[in-house]
Amino acid sequence: MKKHALFVVAMTALFTLGSLAVYAQAAPAAPGGPPAMKGAMMGQPGGPPPDEFMGRGHGRHSLEGLMKKLGITDEQKTQMRALYTGFQDRTRKNRMDLMSLKDEKHTMLLSGKVDQQKLAQMDDQIVKIKTDLMKERLKLRRDRLALLTPEQISKVADLKAAKAFRGKFGKMGHHGEGRGGHF
Repeated sequence: MKKHALFVVAMTALFTLGSLAVYAQAAPAAPGGPPAMKGAMMGQPGGPPPDEFMGRGHGRHSLEGLMKKLGITDEQKTQMRALYTGFQDRTRKNRMDLMSLKDEKHTMLLSGKVDQQKLAQMDDQIVKIKTDLMKERLKLRRDRLALLTPEQISKVADLKAAKAFRGKFGKMGHHGEGRGGHF
């Protein structure tokens, strides 16, 4: 019995040391913090790649593939970048105000000293700012669509329809036929 317990302890220690050695080789520590956080905070490589064209959720490779599928020209790409830059410039103050309000609200809630009236005012301001941001985001989307040709717009519609179909019916196999699907 003692030999078995000693064997388990020795194997656990060996496994732990081995995994630490592999981790240390795989991710060398950069001065100033973890590499992903350092890059994300300082605007340097290391954070997630920025998505300038098609909204959230697309990685660099899928964005390039999507642009190839749609047949986006270099001129359209340049115009889309200009639209996005203008959007960022127009919404910078609102985005900073929104982050500030969210931080202030979070701090208030964590402190335990909640002023209900001030909290309600902050919520109203957050809703107003988010509404303004949504108007600008929708304007950006309309402007992007205006840059596309009718053929490209039909391809976008086909891609969105396929995505919606996969989202609605793609998970039906997980539920089984007799358990009531998503119809």
